[in-house]
Amino acid sequence: MKTKRLTLAALAASILLSSIAFGAESDEEIIEETIKLARSYLGDSNQLDSITSIHYKGSLLYSSGDLGTIEMVYQKPMKQRMVAVIGDRKEISVLNNSEGWTTFERVIDSVPLSMEIFDPIRILIMQASVREAFGFFKKPNVRNGEIIYEGKEMVKGHECIVLTYHHGDGIAFQRYIDAETGQVRRTLDSKGVEYFEEGEIVVEGIRFPKKMVSTFSTAIGSQTMEFAYTSVKINKNLPESDFIMPLP
Repeated sequence: MKTKRLTLAALAASILLSSIAFGAESDEEIIEETIKLARSYLGDSNQLDSITSIHYKGSLLYSSGDLGTIEMVYQKPMKQRMVAVIGDRKEISVLNNSEGWTTFERVIDSVPLSMEIFDPIRILIMQASVREAFGFFKKPNVRNGEIIYEGKEMVKGHECIVLTYHHGDGIAFQRYIDAETGQVRRTLDSKGVEYFEEGEIVVEGIRFPKKMVSTFSTAIGSQTMEFAYTSVKINKNLPESDFIMPLP
Protein backbone atom coordinates (compact mmCIF):
# COMPACT_ATOMS: atom_id res chain seq x y z
CA MET A 1 0.00 0.00 0.00
CA LYS A 2 2.84 2.30 0.85
CA THR A 3 4.48 1.57 -2.52
CA LYS A 4 1.26 2.39 -4.29
CA ARG A 5 1.05 5.77 -2.51
CA LEU A 6 4.63 6.56 -3.52
CA THR A 7 3.93 5.63 -7.11
CA LEU A 8 0.84 7.84 -7.25
CA ALA A 9 2.76 10.72 -5.66
CA ALA A 10 5.58 10.37 -8.18
CA LEU A 11 3.06 10.27 -11.03
CA ALA A 12 1.32 13.42 -9.75
CA ALA A 13 4.66 15.23 -9.45
CA SER A 14 5.60 14.14 -12.96
CA ILE A 15 2.32 15.48 -14.37
CA LEU A 16 2.80 18.77 -12.51
CA LEU A 17 6.35 19.23 -13.83
CA SER A 18 5.21 18.39 -17.37
CA SER A 19 2.45 20.99 -17.12
CA ILE A 20 4.91 23.63 -15.93
CA ALA A 21 7.37 22.80 -18.72
CA PHE A 22 4.63 22.83 -21.32
CA GLY A 23 3.33 26.20 -20.13
CA ALA A 24 6.76 27.87 -20.13
CA GLU A 25 7.95 29.60 -23.27
CA SER A 26 11.05 28.25 -24.93
CA ASP A 27 13.98 30.51 -25.76
CA GLU A 28 13.08 30.23 -29.45
CA GLU A 29 9.52 31.43 -28.76
CA ILE A 30 10.77 34.35 -26.66
CA ILE A 31 13.22 35.34 -29.40
CA GLU A 32 10.54 35.16 -32.11
CA GLU A 33 8.03 37.19 -30.10
CA THR A 34 10.64 39.79 -29.15
CA ILE A 35 11.72 40.22 -32.78
CA LYS A 36 8.10 40.81 -33.80
CA LEU A 37 7.61 43.31 -30.98
CA ALA A 38 10.80 45.25 -31.76
CA ARG A 39 10.07 45.37 -35.50
CA SER A 40 6.49 46.52 -34.91
CA TYR A 41 7.83 49.36 -32.73
CA LEU A 42 9.87 50.61 -35.70
CA GLY A 43 7.14 50.27 -38.33
CA ASP A 44 5.58 47.97 -40.90
CA SER A 45 7.56 44.74 -41.31
CA ASN A 46 7.31 44.63 -45.12
CA GLN A 47 8.40 48.23 -45.39
CA LEU A 48 11.42 47.56 -43.19
CA ASP A 49 12.51 44.72 -45.48
CA SER A 50 12.10 46.89 -48.58
CA ILE A 51 14.59 49.56 -47.45
CA THR A 52 17.66 49.62 -49.71
CA SER A 53 19.59 52.49 -48.15
CA ILE A 54 19.65 54.64 -45.01
CA HIS A 55 21.29 58.07 -45.06
CA TYR A 56 21.92 59.85 -41.76
CA LYS A 57 23.09 63.47 -41.48
CA GLY A 58 23.89 65.37 -38.33
CA SER A 59 26.47 66.54 -35.84
CA LEU A 60 29.22 64.70 -34.02
CA LEU A 61 30.36 65.63 -30.50
CA TYR A 62 33.21 64.03 -28.57
CA SER A 63 33.54 64.21 -24.79
CA SER A 64 36.79 66.10 -25.42
CA GLY A 65 34.68 68.96 -26.78
CA ASP A 66 35.54 68.42 -30.45
CA LEU A 67 32.49 69.15 -32.59
CA GLY A 68 31.91 68.31 -36.22
CA THR A 69 29.46 67.02 -38.81
CA ILE A 70 28.78 63.49 -39.95
CA GLU A 71 27.07 61.66 -42.80
CA MET A 72 26.52 57.94 -42.53
CA VAL A 73 25.14 55.81 -45.35
CA TYR A 74 24.24 52.13 -45.32
CA GLN A 75 23.38 50.68 -48.72
CA LYS A 76 22.47 47.19 -49.83
CA PRO A 77 23.82 44.70 -50.44
CA MET A 78 27.01 45.44 -48.48
CA LYS A 79 28.08 49.07 -48.61
CA GLN A 80 28.78 51.72 -46.01
CA ARG A 81 30.12 55.26 -46.29
CA MET A 82 30.90 57.71 -43.50
CA VAL A 83 32.07 61.29 -43.95
CA ALA A 84 33.10 63.11 -40.77
CA VAL A 85 34.41 66.68 -40.68
CA ILE A 86 36.09 68.04 -37.56
CA GLY A 87 37.91 71.34 -37.80
CA ASP A 88 39.95 71.49 -41.02
CA ARG A 89 40.12 67.73 -41.47
CA LYS A 90 37.77 65.36 -43.30
CA GLU A 91 37.66 61.61 -42.78
CA ILE A 92 35.96 59.37 -45.35
CA SER A 93 35.51 55.69 -44.44
CA VAL A 94 34.06 53.27 -46.99
CA LEU A 95 33.06 49.62 -47.14
CA ASN A 96 32.41 48.17 -50.58
CA ASN A 97 31.57 44.50 -50.15
CA SER A 98 34.92 42.96 -49.11
CA GLU A 99 37.05 46.12 -49.48
CA GLY A 100 37.36 48.93 -46.97
CA TRP A 101 39.47 52.01 -46.43
CA THR A 102 39.70 55.45 -44.85
CA THR A 103 41.08 58.59 -46.43
CA PHE A 104 42.00 61.81 -44.63
CA GLU A 105 42.07 65.15 -46.42
CA ARG A 106 42.07 68.88 -45.81
CA VAL A 107 38.60 70.45 -45.91
CA ILE A 108 39.67 73.70 -47.54
CA ASP A 109 41.10 72.19 -50.74
CA SER A 110 40.50 68.38 -50.50
CA VAL A 111 44.24 67.74 -50.56
CA PRO A 112 44.81 64.09 -49.50
CA LEU A 113 46.74 63.66 -46.27
CA SER A 114 46.81 59.89 -45.82
CA MET A 115 44.99 56.64 -46.57
CA GLU A 116 44.45 53.49 -44.54
CA ILE A 117 43.35 50.10 -45.90
CA PHE A 118 41.23 48.11 -43.47
CA ASP A 119 42.44 44.76 -42.18
CA PRO A 120 40.20 41.66 -42.44
CA ILE A 121 38.79 42.06 -38.91
CA ARG A 122 37.76 45.65 -39.54
CA ILE A 123 36.05 44.52 -42.76
CA LEU A 124 34.11 41.84 -40.88
CA ILE A 125 32.99 44.34 -38.22
CA MET A 126 31.77 46.81 -40.85
CA GLN A 127 29.95 44.03 -42.72
CA ALA A 128 28.21 43.08 -39.47
CA SER A 129 27.18 46.72 -39.00
CA VAL A 130 25.57 46.76 -42.44
CA ARG A 131 23.70 43.52 -41.71
CA GLU A 132 22.48 45.01 -38.43
CA ALA A 133 21.36 48.21 -40.16
CA PHE A 134 19.10 46.31 -42.55
CA GLY A 135 18.24 43.26 -40.45
CA PHE A 136 15.91 45.17 -38.10
CA PHE A 137 16.27 42.52 -35.38
CA LYS A 138 16.14 39.47 -37.63
CA LYS A 139 18.73 36.71 -37.35
CA PRO A 140 22.05 37.73 -38.98
CA ASN A 141 22.14 36.36 -42.51
CA VAL A 142 25.68 34.99 -42.34
CA ARG A 143 27.43 31.71 -41.64
CA ASN A 144 27.27 30.98 -37.89
CA GLY A 145 24.78 33.81 -37.45
CA GLU A 146 22.43 33.27 -34.51
CA ILE A 147 20.40 34.99 -31.81
CA ILE A 148 20.77 33.96 -28.16
CA TYR A 149 18.24 34.78 -25.44
CA GLU A 150 20.19 35.94 -22.38
CA GLY A 151 17.30 36.59 -19.96
CA LYS A 152 15.78 39.80 -18.64
CA GLU A 153 17.39 42.88 -17.09
CA MET A 154 16.28 46.31 -15.97
CA VAL A 155 17.53 49.35 -17.91
CA LYS A 156 16.67 52.75 -16.45
CA GLY A 157 13.52 51.39 -14.84
CA HIS A 158 12.39 49.37 -17.87
CA GLU A 159 12.25 45.58 -17.94
CA CYS A 160 14.16 44.45 -21.02
CA ILE A 161 14.60 41.20 -22.90
CA VAL A 162 18.28 40.70 -23.68
CA LEU A 163 19.15 39.22 -27.07
CA THR A 164 22.67 38.72 -28.39
CA TYR A 165 23.11 38.80 -32.17
CA HIS A 166 26.13 36.74 -33.23
CA HIS A 167 27.72 37.38 -36.64
CA GLY A 168 30.52 34.86 -36.32
CA ASP A 169 34.25 35.60 -35.88
CA GLY A 170 33.61 36.85 -32.33
CA ILE A 171 31.47 39.77 -33.54
CA ALA A 172 28.23 40.32 -31.64
CA PHE A 173 25.70 42.97 -30.63
CA GLN A 174 23.72 42.62 -27.43
CA ARG A 175 20.39 44.43 -27.40
CA TYR A 176 18.22 45.25 -24.41
CA ILE A 177 14.69 45.42 -25.82
CA ASP A 178 11.83 46.87 -23.80
CA ALA A 179 9.57 43.93 -22.92
CA GLU A 180 6.45 46.08 -23.18
CA THR A 181 7.06 48.40 -26.17
CA GLY A 182 9.85 46.79 -28.20
CA GLN A 183 12.06 49.89 -28.00
CA VAL A 184 15.80 49.29 -27.76
CA ARG A 185 16.95 50.66 -24.41
CA ARG A 186 20.63 49.72 -24.63
CA THR A 187 23.09 48.10 -27.01
CA LEU A 188 26.48 46.61 -26.22
CA ASP A 189 28.93 45.45 -28.88
CA SER A 190 31.61 42.76 -28.61
CA LYS A 191 34.30 45.38 -27.95
CA GLY A 192 32.44 46.69 -24.91
CA VAL A 193 31.15 49.87 -26.53
CA GLU A 194 27.79 50.88 -25.06
CA TYR A 195 25.10 52.66 -27.08
CA PHE A 196 21.97 54.50 -25.99
CA GLU A 197 19.34 55.84 -28.40
CA GLU A 198 17.37 59.01 -27.68
CA GLY A 199 14.37 60.60 -29.37
CA GLU A 200 13.07 59.66 -32.79
CA ILE A 201 12.84 60.80 -36.39
CA VAL A 202 9.94 59.26 -38.33
CA VAL A 203 10.56 58.75 -42.05
CA GLU A 204 7.74 57.34 -44.18
CA GLY A 205 6.26 55.71 -41.09
CA ILE A 206 9.57 54.19 -39.91
CA ARG A 207 11.16 55.19 -36.60
CA PHE A 208 14.86 56.05 -36.45
CA PRO A 209 16.80 57.39 -33.45
CA LYS A 210 17.33 61.14 -33.28
CA LYS A 211 20.44 60.77 -31.17
CA MET A 212 22.93 57.98 -30.52
CA VAL A 213 25.34 58.22 -27.58
CA SER A 214 28.21 55.74 -27.37
CA THR A 215 30.53 55.20 -24.42
CA PHE A 216 33.87 53.43 -24.75
CA SER A 217 37.06 52.89 -22.76
CA THR A 218 40.40 54.41 -23.72
CA ALA A 219 43.84 54.63 -22.16
CA ILE A 220 42.79 57.88 -20.49
CA GLY A 221 39.45 56.59 -19.22
CA SER A 222 35.86 56.42 -20.39
CA GLN A 223 34.96 58.62 -23.37
CA THR A 224 31.70 59.40 -25.13
CA MET A 225 30.73 60.19 -28.69
CA GLU A 226 27.35 61.67 -29.53
CA PHE A 227 25.64 61.53 -32.92
CA ALA A 228 22.73 63.98 -33.19
CA TYR A 229 20.88 63.43 -36.45
CA THR A 230 19.12 66.29 -38.20
CA SER A 231 17.79 64.21 -41.10
CA VAL A 232 17.32 60.59 -42.15
CA LYS A 233 16.53 59.53 -45.71
CA ILE A 234 15.71 56.06 -46.98
CA ASN A 235 15.94 54.49 -50.44
CA LYS A 236 18.07 57.33 -51.81
CA ASN A 237 20.97 55.25 -53.09
CA LEU A 238 24.36 56.83 -53.66
CA PRO A 239 26.08 56.29 -57.02
CA GLU A 240 28.60 53.47 -57.32
CA SER A 241 31.35 56.05 -57.78
CA ASP A 242 31.02 56.98 -54.09
CA PHE A 243 32.19 53.49 -53.17
CA ILE A 244 35.21 53.21 -55.46
CA MET A 245 38.61 53.09 -53.80
CA PRO A 246 40.67 56.15 -54.76
CA LEU A 247 44.10 55.76 -56.28
CA PRO A 248 46.89 56.09 -53.72
